[in-house]
Amino acid sequence: MKRILFICLAALFLVPGIAMAHSKITVSTPAKEETVTVSPAEISMTFNTDIEKLSQFKLLDESGKEVPTGDISVSKATMSGSVTEPLKNGAYTVKWTIIGADGHAVDGEYAFTVNAPEATPSKAPEAAATPADSSPSPSAEVTEAPDASASADDNASEVPSPSAPAEDAKAESGNNNGVNAAVWVIAGVIVIAGVAIVIRRGRK
Repeated sequence: MKRILFICLAALFLVPGIAMAHSKITVSTPAKEETVTVSPAEISMTFNTDIEKLSQFKLLDESGKEVPTGDISVSKATMSGSVTEPLKNGAYTVKWTIIGADGHAVDGEYAFTVNAPEATPSKAPEAAATPADSSPSPSAEVTEAPDASASADDNASEVPSPSAPAEDAKAESGNNNGVNAAVWVIAGVIVIAGVAIVIRRGRK
């Protein structure tokens, strides 16, 4: 009788553990052993039983290094957390630990792979080669403006001064007057000499 009672008590303690031992993921994102072509924005797991808020998970890369994730939230049987950085191509492992309503902890893990197509860098179109223009640009040519002062000096030297003809006329008139005066003086001397000769002859 005592043996039967002991077995029943032991069964009462073992049943919650056995129930939790059979707790498993029913749906996950990404799914178990799935290969995704886009880095997931969130890790989500739904179990076959409600879990406590203290349930947690870790995301590890293929080298075993933990990948940062956002705050983990628990809603009834679902646990989820955001992926804060895009995942590189490779294998990843999700290690989870859930706590049931009776306080028993159960852990497990599953893996998925990221195989996103790598972006091929596009070649920038080569700039069309433009033939070098040997002729200078109109804007580069400097047109020298004529020197106004030099032109004025040249014109002044080429155009005779208006007063020049008057001065020449005065000089020519002066010369003529001098010649005429000399002629008159000589003529006067000749006349006087002629008169003196006539007077002398008359006296004789």
